Amino acid sequence: MTRLFEKIPEDLFAPLSRKYKSIYAFALISLYHLLRLYKTDIKKTDYSNLLKSQGEEILSLFNVETDRLDDHDDIEKIDAESTIPLDNTEALLSQKVNYIIRKLSRCGWFIISKNPKNNVEYVYIPAYSIQLLKIMDDLTSDIGSYLPLVHQTYAELKMEDEKEDDYMYRSLLNARQNADSIEMSVVLLRQQICVFGNRLTSVLDPNQALKQHFDEYRVDISDKYYHPMKTFDSLGLYSQPTIKLLSNWLKSERIITLLVREAKTEPLNRTVEEATIAKNVIKTIQEVIDIFSRLTSSFNEIDSANANYTEAVQRKVNYLSSNDKTVKGKIDRIILALANEIKNNPALKYEEMPLLEKASDSISFYRQGYVDSSSLTMPFRRGEIEEGEPLPLEDEIPFDEQTELMNQVFDNELNRFSDRAITEFIEENMQGKDEITTYDVNIYSTDQLVLMILGILKANLGIIPYVATKLEDRIDYDGYYMPLYKFTRRNKSVR
Repeated sequence: MTRLFEKIPEDLFAPLSRKYKSIYAFALISLYHLLRLYKTDIKKTDYSNLLKSQGEEILSLFNVETDRLDDHDDIEKIDAESTIPLDNTEALLSQKVNYIIRKLSRCGWFIISKNPKNNVEYVYIPAYSIQLLKIMDDLTSDIGSYLPLVHQTYAELKMEDEKEDDYMYRSLLNARQNADSIEMSVVLLRQQICVFGNRLTSVLDPNQALKQHFDEYRVDISDKYYHPMKTFDSLGLYSQPTIKLLSNWLKSERIITLLVREAKTEPLNRTVEEATIAKNVIKTIQEVIDIFSRLTSSFNEIDSANANYTEAVQRKVNYLSSNDKTVKGKIDRIILALANEIKNNPALKYEEMPLLEKASDSISFYRQGYVDSSSLTMPFRRGEIEEGEPLPLEDEIPFDEQTELMNQVFDNELNRFSDRAITEFIEENMQGKDEITTYDVNIYSTDQLVLMILGILKANLGIIPYVATKLEDRIDYDGYYMPLYKFTRRNKSVR
């Protein structure tokens, strides 16, 4: 633990505990993005220009003098520059950016060094800062962080099992490292499901419960970790084949000897005895087998925890939706109780109902009624609405006539597109000619378009006395896209 504080400066996290911590975090993440973009030395001017261009809006909330109030006695204070008029926005922005860069540099996030040859200042980032900046960038990013290591491990071991080349020992070490990463992802998944389940106990709003489930749990946990492990990188699908393959390696003296020979070529094992190397190889294989065996049972528990959490969300939302704890909800429940008492006791007067009698001390109740001709004269008479018979239809049509009219309607619909109607439509457009094309047909309505289509079909089937010949696949005619056809009478030669 002491080595940790020997590697990082004492005031490294001081900027992230101040009033303007979000602005310092923005500056650090921007530096990491710049490092990923350039992948080489970063000029201080480039870093400064990036903060000015990307952070002008957020830096407008930053005040140098206010930030200096957070400086403690044990932190070296950064002197503010000379007072700049408020109307000089560009100079104020430069002052803020330079102050932030100096503050982060003094706290140990990076080092600013000037090249004596060209007097250019460069920003150099220590290893611990790069690792911390990567974590900060991952936490602020929506990109999933789970890697499909289960299938990768199985595929690599399967390939080495078939080839048995000089990389078997390296593949075994990669499998051991991947197993640790997979196990950590499973632990993270289980912990997060438990965290969200405990958060649900303090939620009192159904909308908040839905937001936690769909906007937070589903995006950050389910889509990033649970579904990848459950589907395309399935532990249930690849764990057992991996365990079986490594178990065969343990049983094969030839493969163990091959792994020991390859391990002996590693620089760290050159001075180690072969017996010790063989023991370490067997131990590594067994550790991978044990981890994958644990992961299989652990993921079954995760399946159960995920199902329980999803069911808990559903129950919580249903409960909160049906139980309004606001003043309006309490009034609704009181009114519902009064209504149920009246409904269940129709023969009793209001004064004879205990709940209504108690409520009548502060509220006046009246029976619902309606006004009719007898209500306006003495003596007043109360009545209730009665459901009477519906009024009969005037001039009721006899059943036989109704059937005849309905059949007539059906016949009219069928006759609109009969073979006779199609023939009359084509004859009307031919006007005594022996042949016409699509351009000669009048299409002003949907019915005429349907008759045109049916005419082509019936002519090709030989049902009507015309021959339809296609000339072009598509033309634009009268607002319709259609093929170009030529209609010819059957008693005339087809050209």
